[in-house]
Amino acid sequence: MKCIHCDEEARAVCQFCGRAVCREHLREKPFVSGFSGKMGFWNMNQNAVVVDDAVWCGSCHPQYETTS
Repeated sequence: MKCIHCDEEARAVCQFCGRAVCREHLREKPFVSGFSGKMGFWNMNQNAVVVDDAVWCGSCHPQYETTS
């Protein structure tokens, strides 16, 4: 695969959109990978499981939405 920015050989794939990026253009952004129950099944308070350094291409614009 080739980098979306410069056509060099890609090293990673954007977690948000799937575009390939080389080492020079690789960026990082927090990514919510899922949710976990805080106090067991019956307590509906949930905590997000966040990956702080997920691969990001810098071209896409992920939008974060609050759910309730």
